[in-house]
Parts: sequence; C-alpha cells; structure tokens
Amino acid sequence: MPPEGIAPTILLTRAFGADRVACVGGPAHAREMVSEGAGLVVASTDEELATTISSVFIRAGVVCESSNDPVGVELAGAAKNAAALAAGATERQGLNAAGAAAGHIFAEVWRFAEAQGARPESMIGLAGTGDLVATALAPQSRNRRAGELLGEGVPTAEIPGRIGQAVEALESVPLLARALERSGVDAPVTRGLADLIAGELPLDGWVALVRTTVPPSPARWRPRPRGEGETFRARMRTRWEDRRARRAARRAGDPE
Repeated sequence: MPPEGIAPTILLTRAFGADRVACVGGPAHAREMVSEGAGLVVASTDEELATTISSVFIRAGVVCESSNDPVGVELAGAAKNAAALAAGATERQGLNAAGAAAGHIFAEVWRFAEAQGARPESMIGLAGTGDLVATALAPQSRNRRAGELLGEGVPTAEIPGRIGQAVEALESVPLLARALERSGVDAPVTRGLADLIAGELPLDGWVALVRTTVPPSPARWRPRPRGEGETFRARMRTRWEDRRARRAARRAGDPE
C-alpha cells in the first residue's frame, strides 16, 4: 500500500474510474492453481466489472466469488502477508507464539480496515484467513520463509537473495505500521514487526512483545445497536405465534 496508507484501489479509482478497477484475493498458489484449482475473491465497487472477471475464473474451473469491498480484500491480503511473516519469525518459540503473532496482526489490521469502511467477511473469508492458512502451510511460502530467516537472525537485506524472490511483507509491513499509526490505531505488534525488519528490535524483544500484548477489545462491551434486541424478540414472537396457530388448527381438525 502507498506510504499515505491509502488503498491502491482507491487511488486507481480516482485516476481511472470505478468501472476499470478491481483486485483479486484468496488462496491461489500458482502451481497448485493450475492443477488443483483455487478459491478467489474478485472485488470492485463496480458490480459488472467484478462479475465479469469472476466469471472468467469460474469458466476456467476456479472457484471465485464477487465482492464490492476492494479495500477489505486488499487489506486482508496485506494482513495475511504480515501475519505469515510474523508466524514464521516466532515459530521456533512455539506454535502458541506463532499463532499469537498472527492473531495480533490480524486484529490490528482489522481495526484499521474497519475505519476504512471494510467489512469483516473480507478479513475472515477467502481473502483473509483462507489465504493465511494456505500461506502459513505452504513449504514454498516466501513470507513465512522470510519470517523464519528473520527468526534465525539473517539480516533483512539478505533475505530476498536467500529466497530467490521478492518478499512482499518485508516492504509492506513498515508501510502498514505507519498507516496504522497515522490512523490512530493501537498496533504494537505490527509496529514491533516493522522494527524487527528494520533491525531496531531484537528477536527476544519481539517475542516478549507478542507474548505480553493484550489487545483492546471494546467490541465485547459495545452497546448493542438500538432495535437489535427488539427485532430478535419480534422474530421469535412471530415464530411462536405461528406455531400456536398451527397447533390450534390441528386441534380444530381432530375428531371429538
């Protein structure tokens, strides 16, 4: 994402119009996609464009859903790369640490995505957690392998050469950390990962940060939107009245 923290689809939409801009997310490792398929999400604020692109993938035998949340799909991909890198960097300290690192990253990026108008299903669906699982499990995953090398003490500048390819998260995490900071999002784990990449935080400091960070959780005590409870009660009351009416109708039809 650009240093200003603006999603690329927003910038491209401003330049070219919504009917020419879309993005693709989801678990789609290239080699496996050719032989086994993949699960994709095409996102655009233009419904016709999203439907047209997704239909191309579907005709090719690839599962592909359409979404009108390009910002959410883009940030889900950014979170996935960062989380895979974080999990790789902490894997030697145990699976719990790796899982905590990935979970913290996802939660911090989601708070930022929510402020940008993104929807939760983009983060928890194919483009987010679906792609994260594929990336974390893939032996050839560049971002996870880069995290493992960071955890081994390999300098960041040497990692792309070791892997033989560019590693998205090494460049995107510092940008993501700055974007979250500018937006007022409390993101200590993402910031710590950026510092680890920059060589400004030692690995044991990074692991301690992951293990001790307690994320804010206002959603647990957030007041329920007005009318939500009334809507639920009305729905249940309608069901109960329908059942009572059916029972009464059956009794009326029984012979005496």
